Amino acid sequence: MSAPEYGDYEVLDNFQKHSYPWGIMVNTDGNRFVDEGEDLRNHTYVKFGREIMKQPNRTAIQIFDQKTIPLLRDEYRIRQVTKVSGNTIAELAQELEINASALTKTIDEFNAACKPGKFNPSILDGVATTGLNPNKTNWALPIDEPPFEAFITTTGVTFTFGGLKVDDKGSVLDNNDRSISGLFAAGELVGGLFYENYPGGSGLMAGAVYGKIAGENAASHAVGNS
Repeated sequence: MSAPEYGDYEVLDNFQKHSYPWGIMVNTDGNRFVDEGEDLRNHTYVKFGREIMKQPNRTAIQIFDQKTIPLLRDEYRIRQVTKVSGNTIAELAQELEINASALTKTIDEFNAACKPGKFNPSILDGVATTGLNPNKTNWALPIDEPPFEAFITTTGVTFTFGGLKVDDKGSVLDNNDRSISGLFAAGELVGGLFYENYPGGSGLMAGAVYGKIAGENAASHAVGNS
C-alpha cells in the first residue's frame, strides 16, 4: 500500500516523509495515534516509526490542507510518492479507501480542539489542541482549507540499535568484555549507543567520531605489529 517492494538507488532517502508536524497522522481506521507536534521532526521520526509499526497494515496517513502544503519538504513532490487529494474529507477518505465517517469525525474533533496561537514552524510554538487523546502540543492548525492532500507512508530502517560492543579505543570486545586484538569497529557496526530513540544526524556523528578513533588505533596496531 505504501512502500515499494525494494529500494530505489535513484530515490534514496526521498522516500522519507518528515513534514508530518505540520499536519496530522492517522491510521487506516482513520484515528490519530501520536502527538505529531511533540517535537521537531529530527527528534521524533524514529520513535514514531515504532508507533506506526503497531498500527493496522503498519501504515500511517499524513494529511495536510492548503495552509501547510507549501511547507512540505521536496521529498513530498517526487514522482514515486503515494498521494491522494480531495475537496472534502469524505472525498479524501474515499480515495484512501478508508472509513469516511471515522476520518471525518477525527478531523472534526481535531479542528474543534485547536486553540488560537501564532503558528511558527521554526520553533516549538505551543499552538496546541486541548481535550484530545493524544493532544497535538505544537503547530496545531485546523485541517479546513481544501483541497486536502494525504500521503500514505510506512516505516523504514536506517540502522539497528544493536551491534558490536567496543571500548573507548574502538576495539571490539568479546563476551567477557576483553579487547580482541587487531579488531576495531565504527559506524553502524557499533551497538549500545542509542536506546528507544535518537536525534537525526547523531548516527553520522557517532560514525565520524568512532571512525577517527578506531582508524587511528587500528593504524597504530598495524604499525606496531608490522
